[in-house]
Amino acid sequence: MEPYIAEAERARAEVVSLKEKLKALKSANPKDKKIEVLETKIWEQEKAASEAKSAADAIDAAVFDVKAVNPNAIVKNDSRTPDEVIRSIEDQGKIVGKALETLRTLLQGRDSVTKYWGKLGVPPQIRMGKFG
Repeated sequence: MEPYIAEAERARAEVVSLKEKLKALKSANPKDKKIEVLETKIWEQEKAASEAKSAADAIDAAVFDVKAVNPNAIVKNDSRTPDEVIRSIEDQGKIVGKALETLRTLLQGRDSVTKYWGKLGVPPQIRMGKFG
C-alpha cells in the first residue's frame, strides 16, 4: 500500500510542477505547440496518480475491513412456505389482540377505581400515582 501512496504523491507533485510550467508557457506564448504536449503529460500524470490512489484504497479496504460483522454468527434461513408465513402472522395477530383486550379491561378497571377514589375525596395527584 505504501508504494502506491508514494507513487500517487509523486505523480501529484509532478502535476503541480507541469501545471506551473503550462501556466508560464501560456502567458508567454499562447500558441506554442509545447502547450499541447504539456497538457498531455498533465493528463497522464493525473491518471497515474488516480490509479495509484485507487490501488492503495483497494488494498486498504481489503486489509483493514472493520465492518461490524460477527464471523461466528449462525445464519438462519426461513424455509417456511408463504402460507406458513401468513398463518404465523395471523397467529401473532391473535396474540396481540388478546393482549390489547386484557389491557383495555385493566384500563377500564383502573378508571372505575379512580372514580371511586374521587368519591372518597382522594386528591387527583394521588389517584394518578403522583406522590412526590
